[in-house]
Formats: sequence, structure tokens, C-alpha cells
Amino acid sequence: MFSRLPRPHCLYNTFPLAMHAFVGYIGPMKLARPLLLLALALLLGVAAAQPTPAPSDDGDVRMLLLALDRQEHYLLKHRAPTLRLGAQRISTARVLATIRALRKLTLTAYGAPDFAAELARRFEFITVSDQATITGYHTPLLQAREQSDADFRTPILGHPPDLVESRGQTYRRVNGRLVAAPTRAQIMDGAYDIQRLAIAWTDDPVEFYYAQIQGGATLAYPDGRRRTLLFAGCNGYPFVSFETVFLQRVPAEQRPGGYFGIHDYLRRHPDEADRYFRLNPRYIFFRLSDSPRLGMTGLPLTPGRSIATDKSYYSAGLVGYLVYSEPTRDGGSRQVHRLVCDSDTGSAITGPARVDVYYGEGNARDLFPNGLKTKGTLAYLLVREGM
Repeated sequence: MFSRLPRPHCLYNTFPLAMHAFVGYIGPMKLARPLLLLALALLLGVAAAQPTPAPSDDGDVRMLLLALDRQEHYLLKHRAPTLRLGAQRISTARVLATIRALRKLTLTAYGAPDFAAELARRFEFITVSDQATITGYHTPLLQAREQSDADFRTPILGHPPDLVESRGQTYRRVNGRLVAAPTRAQIMDGAYDIQRLAIAWTDDPVEFYYAQIQGGATLAYPDGRRRTLLFAGCNGYPFVSFETVFLQRVPAEQRPGGYFGIHDYLRRHPDEADRYFRLNPRYIFFRLSDSPRLGMTGLPLTPGRSIATDKSYYSAGLVGYLVYSEPTRDGGSRQVHRLVCDSDTGSAITGPARVDVYYGEGNARDLFPNGLKTKGTLAYLLVREGM
């Protein structure tokens, strides 16, 4: 039912042990037969780690069907012959067949007692990591104004016309010359005419900083209008987290509340927040839209079903499966088993064992009350031949 992707990184913990056992057998010939067989299996990449429970799904079935429709639409428009799944190339035709087979099974059997068994029978689950780092992201809701005032003083900037890309780097064009793009600190200090570049203003600099990390937000205006902030570009610098420095400097008793304790502390100490934000040189620019937030596929993200991964390992368009422990509001946790669609990426999502789950629009405290950073299983589905 579950198989291993035959890639070196999937075996990095077991490979040294297997090699040691194998060499030990060839040398003194004292290795027991069962251990030898295990070593050989590991070397060939065919041994699964620990048994994985039968696949199931505990999400919103309507969101699953919507996400599958969006994946199919993307792949039909994208027209690439193959998709990346680790070191493998999978034909787009097979991925489309997977999407259609899963949609058919969902429409006919979701919620039925044999749904899990049918999932296992009809699809191959390729586990790429059973120790994936899983986090959650969302579309923050920001109060906004079109003009600044005493309360709404944090600018939301559009993309500067003088920022250009050349040979994979971002520069600022000044008097016909390409110079280094300004950092976040330089932008905050007036590298641009903020009044001219601002497309909106908000009253919450902390939430806006995290909206930049999330890559988008929804703006709520006093007349009831809502508009979406879509990613328009960046200044080209890598993302640098300030939170390690923050946790070293600020004692835990001054920031109770775990993940949200950081946010609360920064709101109570705006001058300190400003200094911490400057440690991250990356700055995100936005554009206003009346469409919902889009993933890298150019289509809306689906709450609870869209995931972001590192696209140097996994192509957009694949269907995935996650198992992880999610914190609950009462301080406990619950096990999540979720069919998902890989349709996004992010600058902080790097490596083959890194996943970000899209939780939708709203306040982060409502969407994940105790934050979300956990370990879990990341797998991908492919319909079995002949199904």
C-alpha cells in the first residue's frame, strides 16, 4: 500500500547502519541472516520505515473535490509532459488519471465504510518523508484604509517600477545603472517615497509583517469592501527569521502564550518589533485584486486541501497525503489524515521534508489556536496501473 520513494535522502538515517551491517557480514561473517536481509533491503531502498496506518481522510469533502478540479485545470493548462516527484519524473497523463480516479472514488464512496480500503487498493501511496516538518499558513485579515491617518500608519507597498531582475538577481535601476536593491531596513527608513508607492494602509504592523511571510492577505475597508493582497514581487533578499534571536533575548514569562505570545509581545513593544523586523532583509510587495488568494498555479488556494512544498523536489499538480498531529484549542491534539493538492510554494519552504498547509482566510488564533509546527508523514498518490 505505502511504498518508499527510492531517493538517497529518504534513507539517510538507515543507510550507514545498513552499510555497517553489510560490511560486517562480508568481513567476519558473523552477522545473523535476518539482519543481513534487512541491510540488503535498506540498501535497495525497498524497506518501509514503520508501518503506516491505512489511508483515510478527515477533511471537508467539498473542499477536496474543489481542490481536485483546480489541480486538473492547472495541469490541462500547464501542458508539461512530466512532473517532478523527488528524483523521479512522472507523466502528467498519469497524474491527471490519478486526479480523475480520486474524484470518481470520492463522489461514489466518500464516507462509506470501504473508502479507506478502496484508496489503498486503487492508489499507490509513495512516502517521501515520515519525519516531514509541517506548518500552517493562512490569509490574514487586515483592517485597511486608502489613506494614512493617526491609526493607519503602516504602508502596504506596491512593486517599485525601478526594481528589475537580471541573471536571477534583483537590482534597483538608478540613472541607468543597476545597483543593489534596498533591504527591508532601508525601505523602512525611506528608500522609496512611501506616500507614492503605498496601495493601502493598515493599523497593525505586526500582522502585516506576518502577512508578508504568508505571501498575501485580505483587506477589510470601513465601507464593507474587501480586497485581496496578491504577491507582486520582492526585493530579492533571502528570508531571515528574527525569532531565534527574539527567543534568546525575551524570557518566556514575558511572552506567555506560545506562538501567539510572540505576536502579543511585539504589539506591546512596537519599537522592539521594528528592530526585530529589520533583521529580515526580505520585503514583499503586493498588488490589489478582487479575486481570492492564488497559489503558484494561478488558481485560488483551497482551505485545508492546498499545500506548499519546495518545487525543486515536487511539482505543482501532484496529489498528496498527510498524516500529522494538530494542536487543539483545549491544549490537546488530534491526528489528521488528509488528502491534499500540491499547488503552492514559499521562500521559507525548502527541502524535501517541508510542508505548509493552507488553512484559509481569517484570524490565525481561530484557524490554529495554538500554532502549528509538527512532524508528520508526507506521501504522494499515483493511481495504480489498470485502475
